[in-house]
Amino acid sequence: MNIERLSAERFPEFCELVERSIAEAQFSEAKLNIPSLQKVIQSPSVVYFLAIDNDKIVGSIGGVVMPYFFSTRKKIGDLGFYVEPEYRGSRAAIKLVQALESWAKELGVEDVYLGQTTGVEVDKTKDFYERLGYTVVGVNTIKHLKD
Repeated sequence: MNIERLSAERFPEFCELVERSIAEAQFSEAKLNIPSLQKVIQSPSVVYFLAIDNDKIVGSIGGVVMPYFFSTRKKIGDLGFYVEPEYRGSRAAIKLVQALESWAKELGVEDVYLGQTTGVEVDKTKDFYERLGYTVVGVNTIKHLKD
């Protein structure tokens, strides 16, 4: 299992992974818009790491660096974290989080926020984050305003 940064060569395969992650999530009605995704990932404050097994993308994690709205202290918020179902429980997820944390340290970021907004395996995800040293500090909620 290797971890690499998202590249232009991997972008089409990455889009396929994003579509599979969307299909599994509670927001599956939201369709992938490739120009919007390209715009986001081209930002210098954004990174995406890929888990690669046998030259196939099996997971990804994205993050964005930003200051707290009230401070100059920097944090990273995740933009998406997905591991293919058959790779859940492998080292893929751990390696992806470690890559994001290493990038954060290189940039002098002090806090990393990982969330769970898909509604998929919420308790397992929370337990996974806690095993990696994260603390639960809040809750995510959603109200669909349009059918």
